[in-house]
Formats: sequence, structure tokens, C-alpha cells
Amino acid sequence: MTRDLPGRSPAAAPVAMSAVLMLALAMPGWAANGINAPGYGAAQLGLAGAGTAMAENTFASLRNPAAGVWLESGASFDLGIALPVGETSVGAVGPSSRFGLIDVEPGRYTSVSGVFPLPSYARNWRYSDRTAFGWGITASGLKSMTKGGSAALARGLPGFDARCEGSFGGGAPLSGTSDLLGLCGNGDAPLGVDLTQVLLSGHYAYRITDSLSVGAAAVLAAQRALLRGLGAFAAFSNEPARTTDNGFDFSYGGGLRLGVLWEIADGVGVGAAWQSRLRQTEFDRYRGSIVGGSLDIASTLNVGLQVHPAEGHRVLFDLERIAFGDVKPFGSQVDPQRFSDECFIPRLLIRSDNPSELPACLGGDAGPGFGWGDVTVYKLGYQARFGTVTWRAGFSWGGNPVNDGQTLTRFLAPAISDRHAALGLSWRRSGGAVVDVALVHALEQRTRERNVFSNAQLSLLDGALLGYRVDSDPQDQAFESSMRVWELHVSYSWAP
Repeated sequence: MTRDLPGRSPAAAPVAMSAVLMLALAMPGWAANGINAPGYGAAQLGLAGAGTAMAENTFASLRNPAAGVWLESGASFDLGIALPVGETSVGAVGPSSRFGLIDVEPGRYTSVSGVFPLPSYARNWRYSDRTAFGWGITASGLKSMTKGGSAALARGLPGFDARCEGSFGGGAPLSGTSDLLGLCGNGDAPLGVDLTQVLLSGHYAYRITDSLSVGAAAVLAAQRALLRGLGAFAAFSNEPARTTDNGFDFSYGGGLRLGVLWEIADGVGVGAAWQSRLRQTEFDRYRGSIVGGSLDIASTLNVGLQVHPAEGHRVLFDLERIAFGDVKPFGSQVDPQRFSDECFIPRLLIRSDNPSELPACLGGDAGPGFGWGDVTVYKLGYQARFGTVTWRAGFSWGGNPVNDGQTLTRFLAPAISDRHAALGLSWRRSGGAVVDVALVHALEQRTRERNVFSNAQLSLLDGALLGYRVDSDPQDQAFESSMRVWELHVSYSWAP
């Protein structure tokens, strides 16, 4: 399960410092399973994230802390470049629709694009044949930005309706239109979410027998979040001033990572690693949008198998379980009818700068969240070594957490790909240093749903003045979202 790492290099300190600096400014990962990176370092990524049962370089300790004792002392630095493109196509509301709570201007919207740096770093010291310790730092996250367009709010209700700049109505009223009740957000028109998670861990590994090791790591987590373009929803939040457009906010917390690595027979190894839920402090600036205020990092369980069918060849299979559904802001789903009956209509009829708290509104205990569920990701990888060169290939599937029916959530954060194809290459240089390269492609993922808020049937409610029935029907406007990503990683491993 081990490979030799290279000799001492005087460049170690500046490279480590640059890794920490770049991670402090890191942008989120894109070829991801929900919000989680599929792997750490080009060696794992060239296998589409497989590697829980393999100790290929020091990045293995970031997945499985038991791997450290199978490695020599060394360090690895990785830099990736991601080019993501997400698109959402919005159709027209049906011609028979008379009323709507919110409908988006028809058109094609580019949700994410650009080039983003993705650095990470890991260090391992092998103290003896039985013990090793080290540390590492990595980043992942989610970013989406949609510009242009407009939204109609309370369409069809005379005196209430408004059309506002921004795809969720976060900007000012459109020129030539009125907004008598102030439904427009009058803030940032572009719609977006920017969430970055940085994990700093310190691990300790102990070899129980020649073939079995265990490990543990303390994990510190920091998050940075920004929400934009949700100004029109401030009136439907329990804390309107803490809903959107408040700049970056930060939260901190931590937890534990445990691992085991076992060579059960000649040429066969298994590994398992579990990371606890990383409890976080609240995002105070966005308590009006985030259910409960805090956005904990979901617990993960990784189980892996590696088989050596021939000298220099490895076949790897991993299973990863991510419990997004246990984290309330992620797991809370949008219940359209409850949101309409118990938040939208009451707040529409009773306007106040200090509204009474309603559980179904944004930030409430039963308020809308991302609508994500738990995911199980399967990863299959193959590695072949020929002299100083190692080739890799991998494929993973099953990592899209977004539940059906969460149309507006998909617009805020477009379809997340659940299939990743990867190729990798390693070259062992003279002197022992190793260069790893990986190319990862998140295959295009398309989803088709309807915006149930775009067509509503006006009705009388028991004890209320009016209500909207917002069940799905053919008059609802159609949403089609897609996401595709290319990501290139280069790692350098050496023995400081």
C-alpha cells in the first residue's frame, strides 16, 4: 500500500507557505459530489476519487488518517484549475395562467462560468515503523452567479403585482412599472450563492500489526458565505435585514475523522474512513435565509477496496455516503403549498418592517432550504505502473443530492453532475520526486422541472381572505438546468 517518496528538498518551506496562502483565498471545487470534493490530489482524482484503501502519497491521509503509517515522510502540493458552465433555460407561463406568486422572465441564463484555482497541501512524518503523524489543508464549496432577467411577483393581483430586475426580483422595479407595496428587493439584481469550506486537519496513525493500521485526525473547519439577489424574499423572511446582500460572513467549527487500513491478503486491501458532522457557528448576517443560522458540514463515510491483479496494476472500488439530509439548511425542502399558505399570503396582506415569526418563512424552523438529500457515490478506478510512469483512469456516479421538485433551488444552484470521468498520469523524476496530473470531466447533467409558483389558482381559505393553490400543472413555466465541468490538477510530491 505504500510507495517510496523522494529525497529532501530545500523548497519545502516556501511551497508549504504558498499552499496555505492560496487556500486562504481558494475558490470552491466544482467537479464535486454535492459540495464535497470527490478526492484529494491528482493521484486520487485521476481515479475519480477512489483511494480509501490506498496510500499512494500524503494526500491519502486527508481521506483516511490510517494511511500515514504506510507512507514515508513526505509532502504533497496540488493545484487545480476548474472551468464550470451551468445554464438554466426558462419557458413561458401557459396562456391560461391568470395568477402567479413568482415567475421568471423566459430566456437562457448562464449560471456559473470562469476559471477557479483549487489548491491543497498535505504533510506526513513517519516517526517509526508503528507510528506517523502529519497535517493537511484543503478547500471545496459551491458557487453560482446568474445575471440578467427579471421576475414578476404576485402577478395578476391588482395593486400587489410588481416586475423587478433580477431573476428572483432582487433589484429595482423595471422601468415603466410600479411597485406599490415595495415587493422588489431594491438591492443586488444578480442572483448568487458563494460558499467556500476550508478544512485543516492533523492526523495520527498507528500500525497494530504488520497488515493493519488505525488513525485519527482532529479537523478544524472555516466557512465563508455570501448570498445575493434574494432581496424580494426579505419580506418573506423572519429576519428581513439578514436575508441577502450583506457581504461575506464567516463561521468556524470542527470535528473528528477516523480511519482503518487493512491488507487482508496478499494483493488485497480494504480501508474505511468516517468524518463526523463538523458543527459550525452561525452565519449571523444570513440567519434570515439559512434555517437555524448555522451550516454544518455533513458527515461522510468512505469504504474502499483495492486489488492487485498483477505486478504494477491496481483495481480500486470506493463507496462514499454523505449525510446532507441531516444538516437542516441542506435537508429542508421547499414545500410550495405550505410556503404559500403560511408565509407568502400572510406577509403579502400584512406588511411590516418587524414581522412576526412564521415557521414556514425563510429562516424559520419549517422554512425552505436547499432541498438536498443523502447521497451514495460509487467510484471505480484502475492504475497501471510501467517503470517511472503510472497511468490512471476512473469513473464515479451517484453524487447529485438535489431532490425532485426543488425547482427554485436548482435555479439558485444549478444541476450538480453525478457522473465524473477521469484520467491521470504520474511521472517519477530522478531523485524521487513525483509529478501527478489528472483531468476530470463532470459529465453534463440535465434536469427538467416546472416552477409551481408561476401559475396559481386563486381560492378562498378557511378563515382567510384568499389563498393560492400551487400544485404542478401544464400552465407552469418549464425550467431546464444543466451543468458541466472540466478540471485539471497537477500535484508535486517530495520528501522535505
